[in-house]
Amino acid sequence: MSLSQSVHYEIMGRRGTRWTIVEVVNDRKIAVEKAEDFWGSKKYSGVKVLKESYDKESHEFASVEIYARGGNRKTSKYDQTGKISPCLTPDDLYRPDGRRAIWELLGNTLSDWMITPTELLHSLEHYFKLYNAGTKLQNAIQRTAVAYEDDNSSIQERMRKITKVVDTAIEIMKANQPTVPSLEVGRLKPVIEVLQDKGNKRFLLTSAITEYLRPAVTLSDKMGRLIAMLSGSRPAWVLEILDQMIAELFLHPSILGQMLGEPEDRGRFMIWLSHLQAGRLNLMGEDEHSPVFSDEILRLNGFLSEGKMPQVARALFNRLKIEIDLSKPICPGGLVAQLKGLDELKRAIDALQSDVGAIESLEEALASRSSRLLNSQAVGEMLYDTKSPIDQLNALLDLEKYTIGHSNKRMVANFMLPVLTRPEYESIFVGLDGGQPMQRMHDLVMLQKRIMEADLTEMHRRKIAEKLDGFCRAILDNTQILKKLHNLNISLQDKAKKILGLLADGYFTAGDCATRADHQVRLYMKQPGFTEG
Repeated sequence: MSLSQSVHYEIMGRRGTRWTIVEVVNDRKIAVEKAEDFWGSKKYSGVKVLKESYDKESHEFASVEIYARGGNRKTSKYDQTGKISPCLTPDDLYRPDGRRAIWELLGNTLSDWMITPTELLHSLEHYFKLYNAGTKLQNAIQRTAVAYEDDNSSIQERMRKITKVVDTAIEIMKANQPTVPSLEVGRLKPVIEVLQDKGNKRFLLTSAITEYLRPAVTLSDKMGRLIAMLSGSRPAWVLEILDQMIAELFLHPSILGQMLGEPEDRGRFMIWLSHLQAGRLNLMGEDEHSPVFSDEILRLNGFLSEGKMPQVARALFNRLKIEIDLSKPICPGGLVAQLKGLDELKRAIDALQSDVGAIESLEEALASRSSRLLNSQAVGEMLYDTKSPIDQLNALLDLEKYTIGHSNKRMVANFMLPVLTRPEYESIFVGLDGGQPMQRMHDLVMLQKRIMEADLTEMHRRKIAEKLDGFCRAILDNTQILKKLHNLNISLQDKAKKILGLLADGYFTAGDCATRADHQVRLYMKQPGFTEG
């Protein structure tokens, strides 16, 4: 394919979570036909064709998807499914969607009071505190009624329905209060034995645990009390309650810092979180990069590793996505350091997760965060502080190395060609700035090698490689290196060896430059007597 070509079609195939270029062709029709064949082979979970084009005047690249089969993101087992609907019965309040709705409506208040939706639903004291806190409860009911579109009932009628559900739930709490058992110093086993045959055992045990947690003054104290109750010998229904209550505590943003410790390097913190979420925190070891994790957190990690805490795993997964999205710096340092921190987190996630949907969901969050970091102003400031165009291109390649997401990589690549085409940089690229022309040829070869190894589109690689080869060719013309070698008073064999040595040591860029050197060596090899001796 010609280096000067301005349009081509990339056929990409997906295996697992990764898209790779399968083939590059010049013709649109052939590209689509080949893509159909690849899709029919069932070797790929997704196939797409991208039309890549380059505008010679503006030096801008464009990419358009013209064909796609499969490749939609798989649903993660941690994804919350279903639209949150208003609670129309008391039972609805206690279901996962009901508790999620309560947190969305009252999350700030519950955070201030350091309680969870489950605690609110199982304690009259917590309810009365909310009831007496101005209009908080009334506002939550009104917001639910406004968002709830059923028949032609008015907002006031819907509010009355929801208020009746809340009142009924309060009556249930009042009716059950006399039979809620007491947890003496956290001894769970005797209470489980008493409740085992009762029809409302889940409600009573959850209420008992809620009352036991009420005196706790910190979230980490509550978490410690709950984790201490975990035991492999507990009945499944008891573990489900503990799983739910621990999971809801992780809704509070501050709990992770209290449990894991939050270092200045948030990238490291998120790697710890990703290990905990996968139940593999114990595999991190203890070195200068990881704290001595508490017995409590390692105990929870053990249950997560055995798959016994699915709600906690989901809560930690969601917390990880939230942490990725936060505007706080990932780690100390500049733009490259921030992207490197995200890339290290991505590598950890890829190693820890087996669920394809989960990996893709987190990669979307990482790519979105990368996109926010890679704004034109941030990249422009980085290049402004780097005066040499050679150093600018290497800095952009450092960015590309750690950039997540194809569109983000394209954005980085789009900064490269303008550097190569700025008139004031041309003398530097061709070694006329007082530097050593031979050293500049070597710089161009190293840059071209990095470009060809980068995860860029074929169009980007080809156009940038062509430009670098053009600079190297200009140096050859200006210095007449090959002509000077030819005029040396040495044997043909030594002339050939010198050129081959320069090729091997990286002084001729791939393209016309290397072709010229190769051609001259072949001319020497064709001479009579070249192989003598």
